[in-house]
Amino acid sequence: MPQSPTVEPMWEAILRATGGKPYTFVVMPFGSRFDTFQVVERAVERAVGLSCIRADNIPASGYDLLGKVQMAIGRAEVVIVDISEPNQNVFYELGYAAGIRKPILLIAEKGVAVPTNLKGLQLIEYEPPRDRAKAEAFSNSLQAELQSRVNTQVALLKDMLLGESPLPACIFAHPLYPSSSARIRGQLPDWRTFGDNLGILGLLSAFGAIFGETTNVELVSARYYAPELPERDVNLYLIGSGKANPATPGMLRRLMRDREPKWELAPAPGESAQGDYPVSLYRTERGGTNEVKGKTGTWPSAEGSIVHTEDYGIVMRGPHPDHPNRLVLVMAGAHSIGTGAACLAATKSFLIQRIKQKLPEGVLADKHCTFWALVRGKTNDKDGMLDMEGVKVEEAGVYSGA
Repeated sequence: MPQSPTVEPMWEAILRATGGKPYTFVVMPFGSRFDTFQVVERAVERAVGLSCIRADNIPASGYDLLGKVQMAIGRAEVVIVDISEPNQNVFYELGYAAGIRKPILLIAEKGVAVPTNLKGLQLIEYEPPRDRAKAEAFSNSLQAELQSRVNTQVALLKDMLLGESPLPACIFAHPLYPSSSARIRGQLPDWRTFGDNLGILGLLSAFGAIFGETTNVELVSARYYAPELPERDVNLYLIGSGKANPATPGMLRRLMRDREPKWELAPAPGESAQGDYPVSLYRTERGGTNEVKGKTGTWPSAEGSIVHTEDYGIVMRGPHPDHPNRLVLVMAGAHSIGTGAACLAATKSFLIQRIKQKLPEGVLADKHCTFWALVRGKTNDKDGMLDMEGVKVEEAGVYSGA
């Protein structure tokens, strides 16, 4: 008996259609208005950098059509609906998108009568885009509206993380083995290391949202990289202080270039850089150096340990000193909590927005600026670990001068 052909899961078909990127879903009658769709597709890419698909971009064979459309709408960042034709399927899909509270933007040919119950939704009218000037006018209106209403998550990630030439990209990290004998002094042993771990996961998640699933980012051991790698023509993402990541101190100095404030992660007062030494974050400004110090507390454990409950980290981003079209991003703290806080602040759009608000207008998107952000991480009361709600952006500033 012949076997039925294997049908890939619906979500995999959507991933393949979008390249794994966040996307806008366009609702219009099947097989029609392709010239209009092409204008919409280009406008979406220009305005917000999302993929743009409609139902006939997703394979139909073996799928329930209604289920396919509902899943595509459910996973979309925004839904654009062309109501130029009184099509029952279009209005059903519009109702479904409204029912699950998706952001909706209506488009229609000029002169089309808009149903009364849709007049509260934003509508962009267009003329048939066969004429170049008319197509451009429609595209400009659509781009402006998309930029004002679409979730800015991907735009923030791009502004923060991408160099002018975004690939290749190398993440330098050295997650510690989470055991009582290998842990950082004053830190509870745990099955995860939430300093480097948060940075690796945050960067890979962000790059997946930006590039989709077709681009590779290199993960490099911060202890065993080729000595010349930091000077190569690549984008660098450095996680951790010099104790864990030997590339960090030199690159921090090169990014600051003797400008103030100077940030340094070095042995704590009275300690030397030997073995499992404690690290402190130092700030030098106007001739004075101060230790930026967090807090310790107790947490129930077999050892009754005194642990770090609050710590500071530094985020610094600027053009690569040797390759101005590449980017260097440093995320580091005195302890795991500080490093984790810096990693979350640099890779989560909610916290990137907080950094952006503390910087002068346009700095975040300017890949030729070097800026810093001081962040504070505070452990939660549930398991003594760090989550996004425990991170605060304290200060941020720009290094001026060529």
